[in-house]
Amino acid sequence: MNRTIVWLRRDLRICDHEPLYRAARRGQVVPVFVLDRALLHHPETGAARVAFLLDCLASLDADLRQLGGRLILRFGNPVEVLPQLVEETQAEGIYSYTDCERIYGRVRDARLNRALSARQMKIRWFEPSASRTDLIAYPDYRRWWYQEMMAAPVPTPTQIAVPAAIASEPLPDLQRLGHTADGKLIPKGGTAAARQLLQTFLDEKADRYYWQLSYPGAEATTGLSPHIKFGAISVRECVQTVWQASDAGDRRVQRSHRQLVSRLRWGSGFTQRFRYLPQLELGSLYQVFDEDGWAFDEALYRAWQIGETGFPIVDAAARCLQATGGYLALNFRSRAIYASFLSNLLGMDWRYGALHFMRHLIDGDCPIDHYQWAMQAGVTHCIDKTWTRIYNPGQTAVDRCDPEGDFIKRWLPELTHLPPEQLGSPPPVKGYPAPILNYRQARQRRVKQLEQQRAKFLNTRNIVPYLGRLPSDLTPFGAERYPSDTSWVAPTAEALFPAALALDRLDPQQAKALRTWFVAHVNIPPVRQRRRRQKPAVRSDVEQLSLL
Repeated sequence: MNRTIVWLRRDLRICDHEPLYRAARRGQVVPVFVLDRALLHHPETGAARVAFLLDCLASLDADLRQLGGRLILRFGNPVEVLPQLVEETQAEGIYSYTDCERIYGRVRDARLNRALSARQMKIRWFEPSASRTDLIAYPDYRRWWYQEMMAAPVPTPTQIAVPAAIASEPLPDLQRLGHTADGKLIPKGGTAAARQLLQTFLDEKADRYYWQLSYPGAEATTGLSPHIKFGAISVRECVQTVWQASDAGDRRVQRSHRQLVSRLRWGSGFTQRFRYLPQLELGSLYQVFDEDGWAFDEALYRAWQIGETGFPIVDAAARCLQATGGYLALNFRSRAIYASFLSNLLGMDWRYGALHFMRHLIDGDCPIDHYQWAMQAGVTHCIDKTWTRIYNPGQTAVDRCDPEGDFIKRWLPELTHLPPEQLGSPPPVKGYPAPILNYRQARQRRVKQLEQQRAKFLNTRNIVPYLGRLPSDLTPFGAERYPSDTSWVAPTAEALFPAALALDRLDPQQAKALRTWFVAHVNIPPVRQRRRRQKPAVRSDVEQLSLL
């Protein structure tokens, strides 16, 4: 009987899963997850996210068992573990989705390709939905993304036969993985939990989501982001569930549905940018920003981390992040205000902010986190604009985002006695610090700096000469601040898989297409989705066999 290993990474589900479905149709399956020390001890890995991962793995194992299978767990370097597993199981090869979240993963996968080839072993890579191998203009990608979302989901296997003789490590706890729980409440992981969150959102939040996204106290978010990060539910399933949901003719619900789908699309777009330019994990898009250098003050950085800046809405976001991992409680606007304060007002390198976020966020996803941080710092979407949104963290932010003061008072109990109109610039309060900066002065300083830096490339038609390149040293940012496993870092540059764009070999048309990914698109008409009842996905045997 045919036997195929399915290497699971950020796709911890049995539904809408091409490699798993194909392998199950071929014969026996070895669904394996490798607990990789280089990722478990990456400087941006946080204990809460690892705990959530473990719960997703437990849920996946239960789902596989319902189909007659089980999850195989192994520890170690996948470059060594997987060829050994192929030999041990006598599998014909490996099926897996590509993954572009981290540079380390792309170095590892390139090494795995070479290791398997050297032993005449096979691996077949599948592209996740909404992932492109070629460079296309962003407006074309946007249209194609909607086509991908409209496609029928991959069927769920009816049976998964895992050979009984294959051993598996038991599911470990945090301590065995070298992590210590930090007190954050970990949401339930897995596909069933994700579907319940989405249904709860559609039933209870869809009439207010669009309008309350900027209000952290409203907790109007879906809570889906950790599940999407680990692939417990596919983006396509989320989009199609929203499209099929009833809006009862309520325009508030309709706008909220469109807004949620747009945010799911943005997440796919961030990952696609990282596929093209993996160097975005390590530095700014335009090289001038990092070449000029950034200010850094350890004491001010610490004050920002722990919520002692003297600006209540910033400090509330800081404490919320550390206490909750951002789950449900820290929405986009709160994160943006918190991020803007560090990079634009304190003038510090956005990478220090991204590092802190990723060490705490339960939903931490490198392309989304890093790209959003760079955007808030004003160093990404700036080729065709002269302005940057720098949030006023005083009363302006309170009035717009927390007008009743609920969010601030929840996380800063020392200010509960103050009325909302004093929460932007509170009077002296015992136990609460004075502001660590002057907003107007800091803002003027940052605006002047950005104007000088952007002048070097503003409105240029070809951005390629100004883009940062992938450095030869791939050591993750922050490795010197936190215990990390960087033994994988080679002394010389290595190949990546999937490969990055070869910037110096782009022709004029390709350079033009790349530029479209880093400008604002305000004139693209919305894609209208005609409501329809979804038909069961049926794929013919002829089609399946032709693709095997």
